[in-house]
Amino acid sequence: MKKNLLRLALAALFTVSAATQAADLKEIRIATEAGYPPFEFIAPNGEIQGFNIDIGNEICKRLEAKCVWIDQSFDSLIPGLQARKFDLANSTMTATDARRKVIDFTTPLYIVASRLVASKDKNLEPTAESLKGLRIGVQQGTTMETYARKEWAPKGVQIIAYPSYTNAFTDLAAGRIDASFQEAPNAVDGFLDKPEGANFHLTGAVINNSPILNEPIAIGLRKGNKELKAAVDDAIKAMLADGTIQQFSEKYFQPQTIELPSGH
Repeated sequence: MKKNLLRLALAALFTVSAATQAADLKEIRIATEAGYPPFEFIAPNGEIQGFNIDIGNEICKRLEAKCVWIDQSFDSLIPGLQARKFDLANSTMTATDARRKVIDFTTPLYIVASRLVASKDKNLEPTAESLKGLRIGVQQGTTMETYARKEWAPKGVQIIAYPSYTNAFTDLAAGRIDASFQEAPNAVDGFLDKPEGANFHLTGAVINNSPILNEPIAIGLRKGNKELKAAVDDAIKAMLADGTIQQFSEKYFQPQTIELPSGH
């Protein structure tokens, strides 16, 4: 009886302690790669803004914590999390099985379609047959790179990886690559809506049957950071339920550009 009471007392103490740790969180350090509009980008005033930034700021607001944003290259986000350089990685990161082996993810935020961009005189499809012999630009460390290297590269497609899609778009406009492969909203905001993108277009179908590309976007955390994960998950679920994330999406995207989790 005494042992059972002791176990109950210890369990209660742990629960209170965990809740207190989450409640006492005063600052959350969030890393992002701020070269991926409209998801995350540096505004003319020097501030990091975008869809994911609005989501992150709202999470901090609901947890009564200060958001500290850190601009990192995308392929350094997971190593930075593991090295405790920041608490969250919020940068349009797909929650793939491979990534789940080394970090944890929050509850899903949304799913976004990936598309090819090429000059308007090229009608390309996202298949090895259509792209054979061509040079396709992707960003290092993204699911688009993973997919392209697995599905296209072995069949004669040359994959060129860049630190940022900004670099890929520069090479695309200059004719150094034949197409780029990225999430559609980034292609529109980051290139097609700009003067240098006037002679380019989204081309080909959306890939809907890939376990690599069709996993949800979520926020990354270090393995075992249970208190922070529980707090952030609760905030995200509340933001989906009350329409906050839908409102943010309407601010940045055309209708049906992104898909929110089922029921929202």
